[in-house]
Amino acid sequence: MGDDGAAGGRIPLSEELPTVFRAVAEIRPSRWLRRPRRAIHYDARWPDGRVGTEVDLVALMYRRAPADYDVVKRVMDEHCPETGCGPWVLYPTGDVL
Repeated sequence: MGDDGAAGGRIPLSEELPTVFRAVAEIRPSRWLRRPRRAIHYDARWPDGRVGTEVDLVALMYRRAPADYDVVKRVMDEHCPETGCGPWVLYPTGDVL
């Protein structure tokens, strides 16, 4: 097939995927009106212990397994507090760790 795109460059489809993901929420001013708004970004952790912050979920999960992406993203968003880090969520099952 070829390479699959990801944030920060292209990764081969055979490269190992992260095993857990988490949502991190914070209050930021909106771009245009400068009003406070809740913004969520996502972190990923690989089996070797590397942690990536503000990763592109679509590049890492959706293009390979859309059903797994939907489950994991929904669980992360449901368990994320108003501000701060949510729990790590196991990929691809969506179990909360």
